[in-house]
Amino acid sequence: MKRTQSTTFATENRKPVAAAGTKTIARNKVHTTPRTNARLGLCPSRSKISGTTTNGRRIAAKVAATIQTVVAVSAMAFRATASNRQKVSVGLPSPDHVLSSARAIRPAERRPMKIAVIGAGEMGHGIAELAALHGHEVRMRDIKPEYIDRGMERIRWSLDKLVGKNQLKREQADEALARIHGTLDVREACREADIAIEAVFEDPELKKKVFLELDQAAPEKTIFASNTSALPITGMARATKRPQKVVGMHFFNPPMLMQLVEVIRADTTSDATLQAAVDLATSFGKTVVVVKKDVPGFITTRVLGPYFEEAARIHETEGVPIQTIDAAMRFRAGFPMGPFELADQVGVDVLHHLIMNAGRPMPRSVQDLIDAKKVGRKVGAGFYEYGEGRPKLTPDMGQAFDPLRILAPMINEAAELVAMDVASAAAIDEAMRLGTAFPKGPLATADDLGIDVVVAALKTRKGQKPARLLSEMVARGDIGVKSGKGFYDHRSGGRTTTYETLLVTRDAATHVATVTINRADRLNTLTPQVFEELEVALAALENDDDVRCLVLTGAGDRSFSAGADLTSFGDITKAFKVWRFSRRSEEIMSRLANFPKPTIAAINGHCFGGGLELALACDFRIAASRAKLGQTEVTLGLVPGAGGTQRLVRVLGQAKAKELVFLGSRLTAEEAAAIGLVTKAVTNEAFAAEVRSFAEKLAKQAPIAIRLAKALLNRSDMPIDAALEMEAMAFGLVSSTEDIYEGLQAFMEKREPKFKGE
Repeated sequence: MKRTQSTTFATENRKPVAAAGTKTIARNKVHTTPRTNARLGLCPSRSKISGTTTNGRRIAAKVAATIQTVVAVSAMAFRATASNRQKVSVGLPSPDHVLSSARAIRPAERRPMKIAVIGAGEMGHGIAELAALHGHEVRMRDIKPEYIDRGMERIRWSLDKLVGKNQLKREQADEALARIHGTLDVREACREADIAIEAVFEDPELKKKVFLELDQAAPEKTIFASNTSALPITGMARATKRPQKVVGMHFFNPPMLMQLVEVIRADTTSDATLQAAVDLATSFGKTVVVVKKDVPGFITTRVLGPYFEEAARIHETEGVPIQTIDAAMRFRAGFPMGPFELADQVGVDVLHHLIMNAGRPMPRSVQDLIDAKKVGRKVGAGFYEYGEGRPKLTPDMGQAFDPLRILAPMINEAAELVAMDVASAAAIDEAMRLGTAFPKGPLATADDLGIDVVVAALKTRKGQKPARLLSEMVARGDIGVKSGKGFYDHRSGGRTTTYETLLVTRDAATHVATVTINRADRLNTLTPQVFEELEVALAALENDDDVRCLVLTGAGDRSFSAGADLTSFGDITKAFKVWRFSRRSEEIMSRLANFPKPTIAAINGHCFGGGLELALACDFRIAASRAKLGQTEVTLGLVPGAGGTQRLVRVLGQAKAKELVFLGSRLTAEEAAAIGLVTKAVTNEAFAAEVRSFAEKLAKQAPIAIRLAKALLNRSDMPIDAALEMEAMAFGLVSSTEDIYEGLQAFMEKREPKFKGE
């Protein structure tokens, strides 16, 4: 999937050149230790220096191939039962332009603002807490003392929970709480406010009334923002005497956890006001999608509408059971909840209100539940009766229902937004992924399915007309992946590769590459697509001589990877399919383990199941103090399926590995460091700097020596005689590189070497 931002990295064509001072150095005796070997361009051995200069990568490849051969022969001789042969990909492109599927936005460095939050309810108290945690002064206003008290109590509870999870220090929580002041007086709330954010009930007249009060109470400088999820911003703006200073800021519930903020431009909003809202949301650490036109429902609410409404229509007119539809959308389409589950979770009464405000026909099933006061999970009954846990659905329940029947109308709505220039295809997909957990985004899904297939499905639905843009794309042959172009350009050539689930970046100055699992909205869970893209990325980075160290991490600060996304595997009742996925994931984990450059797992949050298996395949694991780690499959009735049973033993030994697997224990970063599961645990504040510093140190070492040393260390379980022979061979061959002369010269001159990998 292509995105709008790319970075170009140039590589030099280098030729082997004899280092100055070679003859002088060769005559000196040089004593080395294991610590200095890599700095000198050597790999560990006591062999003498010999050989002639040749291309370093060719040497490394030959030695690695020889090591693999000896491993294979030794395995046969000793009747080993397993093989670690790595899968080799040939002819894969090496990315020159790295395209992100979402940008990880860090809080902006800017002066603290004075923010008024109008409403202390579900959204209001969350926005107030978020603002205070990011250093802003907040006055939270509501109409009754008990409302304010309840909001403050929920903020205290949330902050305590963050402290308990080691995601926040107690003093930070106390400082944030001290920045929030409750008040009943709207003038007091707005007296010095830079921005006032209303977060009251979704009633257009109530919101206009609030804006009228704000207009009378706030100074001229104050910007007004509405947190509405669907109501027109322009109408609220025109209720004030400052329509140019009114903007939409749609936070998602809960604001503390949800990554997305839709910033909506009203017909009257000035550029300065829009930018101020974007800057504020960015200062909260959020991903911002700008809605360029004030259309009903903006992006997420509008596109999500058919998810329930079409499902309800099919259920009511065709008698398709709700369990069938929900199971199909959860297990076949990959949504976290089916439409009827979602309605119960949100509240049937809330859904009823949203449909009324949107002016759409009310499904009969919704009205029946409202009349019966069965408004969802919060009262124990809605579309489902609630006892323990969520509705019990299985993959086989949804086999007879085609998810395209619901996906097609959603894609149609998204295409209309593109045609109206409300947002780009990339922005719409990003908003839907982050705001509604749409697995890939509707327009990327359209490209995968085939836009011609989507149009055909829409034509079979009575009363549904395909968006003009979709019909035009079909007419000119731009139908998605199979034609090479749709909403995205799927053609690749030269050194360009696009990723949908990964963010790949390179730092040319430090020679460090970072691969980020870019599914923060799904806790960076692992899907077949993640593994396939990871294999492509590894192949490209392996062939890039400018990359000397690889950091693997997860997007956001909540999760490195929470494990496998079981909803992405299709029918998990088919044993062969699950076995095939397990073997495929093991192959790619082995490719990561055998990646010829140093690898670091930067564990920034949850690291469970397959996520821990991914980290175990890296050379080093650095964990932030907020991280939790565990091989937790047994608690779900599963076993580790991507190398965990083998690599955990090699890292911790049999006894401790069995304890972690059998109990599914979840360890803190400090506990994991104490038993050697992670290389080091560092504070949340120092985490990014520590990972960066460690990666840069590794990247400064001699690339060929590191490559060969890693290959030897990874095969340390081979018979000792074969291992020593391979070590001597590697030592002899590495001595014919240019790097050894640079290492020795730097050693004699007491300076840092500058290795070229030649």
